[in-house]
Amino acid sequence: MKRIIFIAVILLSAFALSAQEEVVPNKKSTPFYKHELKASLGPSHVSAFWLQDGICHGNVSITYFYRPEKWFWIGGNVVNFWGNRIYYDWREYKADGSFKDFSKSKIKYCTAIAPEIRCSFLNKEGIILYGAFAGGAVWEFGYDTKWEKYPRRIFYYQVTCFGISGNLGENKNFLFGGELGFGRKGIVCLQFGYRF
Repeated sequence: MKRIIFIAVILLSAFALSAQEEVVPNKKSTPFYKHELKASLGPSHVSAFWLQDGICHGNVSITYFYRPEKWFWIGGNVVNFWGNRIYYDWREYKADGSFKDFSKSKIKYCTAIAPEIRCSFLNKEGIILYGAFAGGAVWEFGYDTKWEKYPRRIFYYQVTCFGISGNLGENKNFLFGGELGFGRKGIVCLQFGYRF
């Protein structure tokens, strides 16, 4: 885990150094919006209890960023993962020997809250390329079983190796794009949002 965090810090530092772009006089540049709100959707292969069933599950995240420099963002995520449905069947016996069968089901899910930093290495009028790192906590929910007790809290991390964000609209304040990375959020996700 320490190696992953160390590598992420080195990568983000490298992105920050290469983020400076040459200023050309009289050239129209992308508006510098300080705030960004975006939603992401994608498949994920997350958390210990979902790895047991070997199924790819989905996630939805809402992210807010503040951008103090043109190439640097700081913000936070709220990520919600959902998974397979768990079925529980049991039988209860009465004193007279009679019994009744019960059945319940619930979808496994978990919620993550994680701060995130992001550095861009290309800022153009229509496109931004970046890398990012997020780390925080995940709360997993499900029925208690003989082997697992819920809710559980585990560490959340996500390293975005390559992110792309396209700028749309008259003022270039709508965004769409995607991310490739590794961590609990998954390998790939699609996103859309608004800068202001």
